[in-house]
Amino acid sequence: MQEFKILPLIVLCFISTISFGQNASAKDSISNFYLDFTHQLKSKYLNRSDINWKEIESYALKNALKARTFEESLSTTTLVFDTIGCNHCQLFSEKGFYASTLNKSLSQDDFSREFLLEYQEQPAFEVKLINESIGYIRIPGMLMIDLTQDSLNLETQKMYDEIVDLAKGKKLEGWIIDLRFNTGGNVYPMLASLHYLLGNNIMYKELDASGKISKTNQLKDGGFYSGEELKAKTRVSIKPDLSIPVAIITGKMTGSSGEDIAVAFKNRKNTVFIGEQSYGFLTGNDLVELPYNTKLALTTCYIVDNNDVYREYITPNIAVSKKDNFEDLTKDENVMQAMTFFKSLND
Repeated sequence: MQEFKILPLIVLCFISTISFGQNASAKDSISNFYLDFTHQLKSKYLNRSDINWKEIESYALKNALKARTFEESLSTTTLVFDTIGCNHCQLFSEKGFYASTLNKSLSQDDFSREFLLEYQEQPAFEVKLINESIGYIRIPGMLMIDLTQDSLNLETQKMYDEIVDLAKGKKLEGWIIDLRFNTGGNVYPMLASLHYLLGNNIMYKELDASGKISKTNQLKDGGFYSGEELKAKTRVSIKPDLSIPVAIITGKMTGSSGEDIAVAFKNRKNTVFIGEQSYGFLTGNDLVELPYNTKLALTTCYIVDNNDVYREYITPNIAVSKKDNFEDLTKDENVMQAMTFFKSLND
C-alpha cells in the first residue's frame, strides 16, 4: 500500500506527460479510462459491498462523455467519489488532482497567524536541539515523486541520520515530534526514519470492512515492512531508545501520514500527545496506476494501532490551540507543555 494522502489545503501533483495516441479520440480515451477507473473502485474500495456499481458505471461514463477533452472529463471522478462516499480517494493527472468534496473545510480562522506564516514558507523536515537537552523533529507532509525503493531508502537514511546524529553523545530529556504540518505523503520513509524511537515494533495494522486485520505494518531492523514486503529501509547505526520520553504535537491539518505516525506511537510508554485534534484521515490508500498516466489513491482499509483500536481522529492528551511560535520554539505553548511533561518524568 502506497500511503499517498493529502488534505484539500495542499496540492500534490505527479509530473508526467499524458499521451492519448495519435489515433485515439477523446471519446475513446474517456471510455477506456472510466472502464478501468470504475473497475478498480468496485474491486478494491473499502466499502464496495454497499454500492450499486451498475448505476455508478453508467452515471460516471454518461457524465464524463459530456466533456470536450479527456482532462475535462476527469472532474467526474470527484462526483463519483462523493456518490460512493469515498472522502479520502483522489485522482492525480498531469494538470492537478481531483478529490471528494465531502471533507470538512478549514479556513484561516482555524489557525494562528504564526502557523499560517510558517505554512506559507513550505516548512521542510528538520531536526534540532532545544534548550541543549531536548531533541526536536519536524516532519511535514512529503511529496516524493520517485517511488523506487532506492530513492525511498535514500530519503529515509538522510532523515534517520539527522536524528541519530543529534542523539549520539548527548543526554537528552526527551524528543518532540512536530506533526502540525504533516498533511500527507508516503509514510514508509517517515516511520522508518524514526526507528531510533520506535524500534522493532508494529506501526499500525490495516482493517478491512468486515472488521478483520488484512495486513500488519511494522519496523524490523530499520526496514518498514507492509505485510512481508519491504517498502523503505535505513542502515541502523544506534540502538533504539524505547524509554526516552516523546511528545507528539498534532494540529488541525495533521492528516493521513501524519496521523499514521501518531498511531505508531500509541501505546508507547512515556509518550504524550499535545495540541489539537487531527484532521481525520485514518484510512489507508492504495496507489493504483490508471490509463494515460493517471494515478488513483484508492481507500482500501481502516488504520488501527497495535492493539487493533481504530480512532477517527488523534485526540491530544493535552489540548493546546493557536499558541504557536516557530521563531522561538521555547515560547511555543505546545513545546512548553512537552518540556513540562519531560520534567515530570525526569524529576
